[in-house]
Amino acid sequence: MLKYVATALTALAVLGGCSPSNQPAGTPTADGNGAPPTAAQLANAPIPSQITGTVTLRAPAVINPGAKLTAQLVDVAQQDIVIAQSSEDVSTQPPYQFTLPLEPGRIDKTRVYVVNVLLTDGERRYVQALQSPVLTGGAGNTIEVVLNSEATPGENLKEDFNKLKAHIGGMKRIQDSFLDGDLSVAWDGFAEAGNKLRFMRVNSELGDGDSAVRTNVEYAFLEGKPMAILKKGSVTTRVGWNEQGEVILNEKSNGETVSDEEAKAFYDDAVKAFAMGEKKLPRKK
Repeated sequence: MLKYVATALTALAVLGGCSPSNQPAGTPTADGNGAPPTAAQLANAPIPSQITGTVTLRAPAVINPGAKLTAQLVDVAQQDIVIAQSSEDVSTQPPYQFTLPLEPGRIDKTRVYVVNVLLTDGERRYVQALQSPVLTGGAGNTIEVVLNSEATPGENLKEDFNKLKAHIGGMKRIQDSFLDGDLSVAWDGFAEAGNKLRFMRVNSELGDGDSAVRTNVEYAFLEGKPMAILKKGSVTTRVGWNEQGEVILNEKSNGETVSDEEAKAFYDDAVKAFAMGEKKLPRKK
C-alpha cells in the first residue's frame, strides 16, 4: 500500500510540472530557482501564431442571438491598420472565447500592440474600458477582456431632449392660441440666442365636454429640423431623428413602437409646428 501511495504521489508531481502555461510556446519560463523570466528573455521570445481571449461583461445583460463579436489586433500608434481580425456571430450568453490567427513576421518587437474587442447587439454596443496589450514588452498572447455597455443613439437623443427641456426657462418664450372649428390649440415655444427655435409645447383639444380629445405634444428642434417629439397620454410616445432624418428613437410606454407611417406623420407635424413658431419670432434685422 505504501509503495502504491508513493507511486501515485510521484505521478501527481510529474503531472503538476506539466501544467499548461498562458505564455506562448517558446516563451522563457522560471529558472530552477523559481525566478521569473527577465525582460530580455521575454523580448527575445518568439512571436506566437495566435492570440486567444475571454470576453465578459462588466454589468450583466441579455445578449440576443445574432450579436456579433469582433476582435482586432492593431499597433497602438496606428489603430486604423488592422493586423489580424476575427468576427463571429454569437448565439449564447457570455463569457465568450475568441482566437486571432496572426503572421508572426508582421510583428515588430519594438512596437506596442493591443487587441480591440467590440460586441454589437442590434443598436447596442459593448466596448472596452481599458486597452489589452499583447505580444511585446512582456505581454503574453492570452488576454481577458471586460466590456462596458455604450449608450445607443436613441438613448443619447433622449438625454439631449431632456437636457434641452430642462433649460427652456433661460430661453426667449413665445406663445399663441387659435380656434379652427372644433379644434382649439394653445402653444408656447422657446428660442435660444439668435432667435433659434429649439422647443415647443402644443396643447390641443378637439370637440367639447367629456367627448373632447385632448393631446399634449412637445417638440425639440436642432438647426431648424425636427429632433424629437414627446406625446403624452395614456400611452407616452417618443420618436426622434438624426441629422439625416432617420428614426433613431422609437418607443412607447406600453413596450410597442410606432409604424413608419406614424413616424413620418410625427415628423411632418413637427415641421408644421416649427413653421408656426417661426412666424412668431421677431424678425432678424
